Amino acid sequence: MRALELLEQASRLLIHSQNLTRSLNTLLCLIQDAGLVENPLLLLSDSVTQRYFIELAPSISEEEKAAQNRLWKKQRKDFLESLHHELLLAPHEVNATILPFEAPLMRPGRMFYSFPLRGGNELPQGMLCGWLEPQSPSATVQALRLLAGMITLSLKAYGLRGRVIREVEEPDVPEVLEGVVSGNSQMIRLAEMVRRISPSRATVLLRGESGTGKELFANAIHRHSLRRNAPFKVVNCGALSNTLLESELFGHEKGAFTGATGRRRGWFELADGGTLFLDEVGNTSLELQAKLLRVLQEGTFERLGGEETVTVDVRVVCATNAPLETAIAQGTFREDLFYRINVVPLELVPLRKRKDDIPLLVRKFLADFNAEYGQQVLCPEEELRLLEQHDWPGNIRELQNVVQSAFLMAENNRLAIRTMLATHQNSVQLLERHEEKLMKPQTALSLEEEEVRAIEGALRDCRGVQQRAAKQLGISLRQLRYRIEKYGITVRKIRC
Repeated sequence: MRALELLEQASRLLIHSQNLTRSLNTLLCLIQDAGLVENPLLLLSDSVTQRYFIELAPSISEEEKAAQNRLWKKQRKDFLESLHHELLLAPHEVNATILPFEAPLMRPGRMFYSFPLRGGNELPQGMLCGWLEPQSPSATVQALRLLAGMITLSLKAYGLRGRVIREVEEPDVPEVLEGVVSGNSQMIRLAEMVRRISPSRATVLLRGESGTGKELFANAIHRHSLRRNAPFKVVNCGALSNTLLESELFGHEKGAFTGATGRRRGWFELADGGTLFLDEVGNTSLELQAKLLRVLQEGTFERLGGEETVTVDVRVVCATNAPLETAIAQGTFREDLFYRINVVPLELVPLRKRKDDIPLLVRKFLADFNAEYGQQVLCPEEELRLLEQHDWPGNIRELQNVVQSAFLMAENNRLAIRTMLATHQNSVQLLERHEEKLMKPQTALSLEEEEVRAIEGALRDCRGVQQRAAKQLGISLRQLRYRIEKYGITVRKIRC
């Protein structure tokens, strides 16, 4: 009789549910309060790794649930496959070796049951689990089997898959810092160093390959510092010419150069009291490096074309993907500036040396894309293994781009990883061949010569129309005009 009453209550609860998570949690409480089972659990499958984790467990705390889930990350394959079918274990078969549960959930002397939440022939979305009295009537077992079917139908009615029954699902991934996902020991140590050095005023040099997340770490340094409520500004030193970069950093006065129609404050002034992140600092000229050294040592500078001395209080974080020691030996980077910015060096780990993080990163990217586009795309485990076989020379940025492309090309709510990796690999090979061609000695040119040739070629192609030439080069019209003036390029001659 208790089983029939429970089924009636469950039916009304799920039919009129406005919040599926709350309703399912209430249902587990009803099962327990009815005295049918002890410690009822709802397990759902992870959308990326296809493993199972405890989603709802009303009899334990959130901290205890998190501890249980850490155990479930070590599930054996044979045990996972056994959960794809109904499972009834006699009391003498229940132990911590077979079931990955800790003391708060284990019930010695009880029978363990597990009913898969399965629709059709597909893999189960999860399981309804718990502990029964050894002599429980068959009606109780049948009632639990029917409840598992009702939960499955509710999940499908809500159009939900995997561990996504919350209205706003947060990605179940470890963040060593806000926005920085990793389980790698080196990355964890880096995060600890960031927290330790952030409150200081010391200049930090982030070193690492392109795409390893240097800006994320710079932002984390700012957020953990005493300047967290002040501005955080980012300047890519490699994206601008040195004259334009000087204007961007230090500002300019009216009439400082053609087009300077008024005073403009630079990033050092705009970041006053906060943090300024200088990315690719190795791409600056020696002249600009001298000005950077002064503002780092004295906190003062003059705007371009001005005489007034400006004083600022800015914490500077620099980044480079090039060996600055080599640049010092070649005379293209000041040694005194290097020692000034290298007070706290942090070396970021490339993705190929932390491949265990790939599933975590994919899970985060997938959760972000699913939330943005309102979809529930999954990444099957066999597709995930393909990602782990790649070396990712472009690091996290490259992985994110591939996952996004595979997400947009998803078929049947599955990431099109295989297709996108093949396309991506072809593009990488073409780029590598192009880079090899550029590196041949007979075609080697200085950066200025390459830039002049590119500008002259674009102007020639566009018959001297500067707007079109700038678009072809991928720069602004202002940047093009600056370079024409800098190199003394005669546009009229090219037009002819």
